[in-house]
Amino acid sequence: MELDMPDQADRAPQACVSCRRQKRKCDKLLPSCSLCSRMSRACDYSEVTANPTFEDFATMRQKIADLEARLEGRRSESWHGPMRSVSRSPASCIDHSDRNATFPAAFFLDGEVFRDAQMVVPKPTMPVPPEVVATVGVSILDIQDVVDRYFANVQVWLPFISKKRMQLNLANPGMELTLDLALLLLSMKLILQVPQGGPHAARSPLYSLTKSYFNMVDSFGVVSLQVLQADLLIAAYEIGHGIYPAAYLTTGHCARLGHILGINDRKNAPQLLRRKPGAWAELEEMKRVWWTVMLLDRYVNLGSRGHPLATDDPVRNETLPADDGMWDEGELSTSEPLYVSTPTNVRASPFARTCQATHLLGRLIRLLNDRVLDASMRFSEAIQLHRTLQALANLLPNDVARAPERYGTPLAICYSSLMHLCDPFACTESNHGQHTVEETEMQTIAIAGLKTLAADVLRFSELFHISMLANPAASSPLVGDCLYFAASIYAWLANETGSKPMADAYHSLRRVLETMGTRWAVAHEYLALLNTSKETLYADSVLI
Repeated sequence: MELDMPDQADRAPQACVSCRRQKRKCDKLLPSCSLCSRMSRACDYSEVTANPTFEDFATMRQKIADLEARLEGRRSESWHGPMRSVSRSPASCIDHSDRNATFPAAFFLDGEVFRDAQMVVPKPTMPVPPEVVATVGVSILDIQDVVDRYFANVQVWLPFISKKRMQLNLANPGMELTLDLALLLLSMKLILQVPQGGPHAARSPLYSLTKSYFNMVDSFGVVSLQVLQADLLIAAYEIGHGIYPAAYLTTGHCARLGHILGINDRKNAPQLLRRKPGAWAELEEMKRVWWTVMLLDRYVNLGSRGHPLATDDPVRNETLPADDGMWDEGELSTSEPLYVSTPTNVRASPFARTCQATHLLGRLIRLLNDRVLDASMRFSEAIQLHRTLQALANLLPNDVARAPERYGTPLAICYSSLMHLCDPFACTESNHGQHTVEETEMQTIAIAGLKTLAADVLRFSELFHISMLANPAASSPLVGDCLYFAASIYAWLANETGSKPMADAYHSLRRVLETMGTRWAVAHEYLALLNTSKETLYADSVLI
């Protein structure tokens, strides 16, 4: 028995709209194709084609750019086409089952098996969400604008992203907007944002989009250096705008990501990045990323004692970052490497100074949190730490006078560390009245130190204020703690002595915090804390 086949006259001349849109095979049966009949939906054979999508335009323009490059016999270095927003597998054929590839659990369940079997971490090939593409920038020119502004401002005080490597990536016409690259660019745009419109403005739509997109990338198991860099920028944004407890939690997440990657210890820790970086700039970038993790982890714990750090202290033979300018240009440093144990009086670049201050800040936090050391050892450690911090702080004012936006962060961290060190040791009651020689010496240092440090911060704030007024976008939020602490000391001195000069100094520091508040909202949080302190009653009542 022969089956009756539909006559050609009973077929439509082209596939239906639904099948064309879904790129499915259509049998073109009239009045409805088999697929539409099975799905109980209207079958439309109109010849009107669907509107082209953003991806269609991007693909077309990319093909044109590639064709022009081939005709010229080279890849165009001045390509300005739109970014391709789909992450593709390096293999020529993509198995669609890999789109939802997951992080191999063996890395955590049995690291030896993961290493011996040479397992790799697959990258999901999911497209970047359209709203992220639209926010980052449709064209390479939009993205280049964000990147340029980032390196002109944020990189000045927090240089942990390789400028040269980023420029090379953006100059590559074949570069695709992968999940982690899009996240990094979105985070760069976030930290450049200056929220306007009230105390909750920092929790802006851009912040919400960045956080939600980060959670999405995180849920896909994407772990890379770019994801960690994006996480650090989100943490810096939250610290700078006083978004807590998010800032505290995000810094902890940064530490965990660094541990997974193994950049905390390239020799002994399990390494997720199996490919050995061949370029000096790439190794330097990893080093700087981990130092930044340690910096933010310590800074976010500075104001609330008792919380443990999420990162270990660097070992004595750990090297400090190389010269900032040479790294930005991608030039191999020819100078001798500096180590954590290198004396503070050896000349160093701005970020190396920040890392030295970070190391000392970590020692301070561990000392203040310690419950094991006996009294004699505790006070001896405090005295030694004070000497080292003071030696570093004494070296920096001349550098700050030349480049306050670059050297302001390490000096501010030194001053904050010294004030947080002196504060608990200035009071006999908090020292538990051990009456040892070391206790008496440290108490004498602490009492005199608080007044001297407040005056040092006041002088520093004047330079930092001028720098902020000239270029607020390049100011560091990590200066806020030392300004606040010094202002509270002057408020206390004004309240205790009735001195107008002390009240004047207090008001001067308040003005600097108010200027800082035009860039970083956390300054308003510090001002609110000063307003609630009883020591400010006299200082606030004195007119300048």
